[in-house]
Amino acid sequence: MELWCPSAIERAMERPMPKPLPFLCASALALSLTACAGTINNSTADTASNVTFTFTDSGVTAAGETDTGYEIDGTALTITSSGTYTVSGSCADGSIKVKKGTTGVTLVLDGLTLTSENTAAITCGKSSEVTILVSNGTENSLSDTEQNNDDNYPENENAENAVIKCKDGSLVTLCGDGELTITANGKNGIKSGATTDEDGEASLTIRDLTLNIDAPVNDAINAEQLLNVESGTLTIDAAGDAIHCDLVLNISADGTDGPTIDITNCCEGLEGAELNVCSGDITINASDDCLNAANSDLTDYDFTMTISGGTIDACSSAGDGFDSNGDLTITGDTVIVWTANTADNEPLDADGTITVSGGTVLAAGGSSGMGMGGGFPGGGQKLDGEPPESFDGQMPNGEKSELLDGEVPEMPSGERPTPPSGQGSPADGNAQAGDSTSDTTPTA
Repeated sequence: MELWCPSAIERAMERPMPKPLPFLCASALALSLTACAGTINNSTADTASNVTFTFTDSGVTAAGETDTGYEIDGTALTITSSGTYTVSGSCADGSIKVKKGTTGVTLVLDGLTLTSENTAAITCGKSSEVTILVSNGTENSLSDTEQNNDDNYPENENAENAVIKCKDGSLVTLCGDGELTITANGKNGIKSGATTDEDGEASLTIRDLTLNIDAPVNDAINAEQLLNVESGTLTIDAAGDAIHCDLVLNISADGTDGPTIDITNCCEGLEGAELNVCSGDITINASDDCLNAANSDLTDYDFTMTISGGTIDACSSAGDGFDSNGDLTITGDTVIVWTANTADNEPLDADGTITVSGGTVLAAGGSSGMGMGGGFPGGGQKLDGEPPESFDGQMPNGEKSELLDGEVPEMPSGERPTPPSGQGSPADGNAQAGDSTSDTTPTA
């Protein structure tokens, strides 16, 4: 079976945006595909015109071509023109800012430990174009404090509500072969802004690097317009959403193996008005929905969730597994989802139509113990490759699909997760049988 994954260009240009900007995703994707290419080449930068900065608790020192392109005020560094800037050192209260409208900037993190007390550690100004490159083989750490939250500290005029703040109209790529750890004590880990008539297009692209985010207050990654998580290894612990985009969220990209995402704790795992998963190895432990296609601020929007590749192992303790406010489409590869045995929480739930035309789907939980809500109620489902002739792939509300015989797939880790409270496991025989056309008990 041929699996099709919509590109950011195709999908976003088909969908209505709050503002009429039909060129949005074409330009944003073109930028993201080249941001870590050429002289930068993912993990190394062209340092011929490089300026190197070293942070300490007492200030920032510069070496290299030091005439223009930046300003230093104590431990605050501002980039004012295009170029490659390498930053290293350690500082208990410092910041880096790319000035509004500045394009062609590459920030190379080369063993940087930076905390900012009352603002973002890194701010990409409005209408800026910035590549944040994590240097190969280095460990880097960015953090803030609880003061970087203007809800709790309204007197703090410098608060940006994120450790990395990408303002409206900014095009930002976070990449490299090194490791970056973000600790968000204020609000969000990474925040990307909106597309506006005044500031232009906005997008955030993540690829290649090892990214660890601890967000005990709110979201780990929050974007307003377009968020592409193409590759790399992400480990996330969040009080709010793990990876959230108000509009289009793309996990992986055409022709890639996709990212490895381990969400150890969150409210909701992946959320976007339009959510596309093309590939990757994704593990989610959520208290609410694991994957959610929704946005309460949008009306008359064509919400969609499309799973066309990758392995998703999702477990929700008090929400749906996959929840789409529109259609839910699965064409591959492997989906394993666990929810509690309650009427309000279904493994697969959609306000529109649920379509399963390929891949392997194992769903346990819901009102019947082994069920699917919305357009796909009843029984644990496993669809391998092409569906049977009697199954047309469309399951409107209230109708059931047929089951295909076969063994339950192995979990990605080789073991089944511990189900949430009240959830029986098919492996131990405690799951209640749903309303199904088969009484075969799945085996590990």
